[in-house]
Amino acid sequence: MSAIQSFVGLRSVASKSENAFTARRAVSASSRSSLQVVATKKVIKKVKVVLTKNLENVGESGDLCTVPMGFFRNFLLPKGLATWATEGVLEEIKAKDASDEAARQEVKAKAQMLATALTTIGKFTVKKTVGDDKKKLFGSVTAADVVEAVKLQTDQDISTRTIEMDDQIREVGTYPIVVKLHPEVVAKFSLIVIGVRS
Repeated sequence: MSAIQSFVGLRSVASKSENAFTARRAVSASSRSSLQVVATKKVIKKVKVVLTKNLENVGESGDLCTVPMGFFRNFLLPKGLATWATEGVLEEIKAKDASDEAARQEVKAKAQMLATALTTIGKFTVKKTVGDDKKKLFGSVTAADVVEAVKLQTDQDISTRTIEMDDQIREVGTYPIVVKLHPEVVAKFSLIVIGVRS
């Protein structure tokens, strides 16, 4: 049955039972309106791990990598390819990186000192046998000859692979030599080829 209404003029007045029902609806409607459903994107969770073995397209052993959680949990961890990046592991990586960097800087500093010495000297001499014209050499000057000339004057060993020079030094004269002592250090000097008669 519907609630009984009485009319006073043009205004309708609801009975007590209808007022209670309307109040409950208002409360439930207001509580529903405060609840909001928000659609969220799928979140890909990534974790930091340290690789224990070399892994193609991921990194080398000892590298700190960020990988999806599922990839770590389902593949890397069960196969023993990676471990969690804990504070202790991260400290070990930092210490190793610092040690490696110090060693690299030491190698570069030694190369820089040798480059400075070679550049300061500026000229190295090689004696080769020449023919009657006193210009053309018997044979040619090789990188091994340059290494020997540097060893005689500076008592320093350099590798023949680091020397860049003209392959066809077959005459007496002065030639430019470039020595790559380090990826970031290059020494330049002149090689003087002197002819001697045997």
